[in-house]
Amino acid sequence: MAYMEKGDSSEVVLVGYYNVLFYLIFKVGSEEYKKNILINRINSGEKMLMRDIYEWCQKQQVPLKMKYIYRKDFSLMANLWNFYSFCRFKIETKYYY
Repeated sequence: MAYMEKGDSSEVVLVGYYNVLFYLIFKVGSEEYKKNILINRINSGEKMLMRDIYEWCQKQQVPLKMKYIYRKDFSLMANLWNFYSFCRFKIETKYYY
């Protein structure tokens, strides 16, 4: 998990899930509580799947962007499977959410 500033009114929190990066965009000041809750859940070791992160953001009305990255420390088959899972997830969320 990493933090980045985006302009003067929002903060971007980067959450990694295998080959997928979630960029969560929080408003500075007004959404500190939401950000702290998510960070505490992740740091406590709670198991969160890609869908859990996405659904949490939808319920809390936190804008997010997702990006797939190729990881050299994973095998080619693992990268392909993770890419397939990511594409399937993107398609499902497009139609169901």
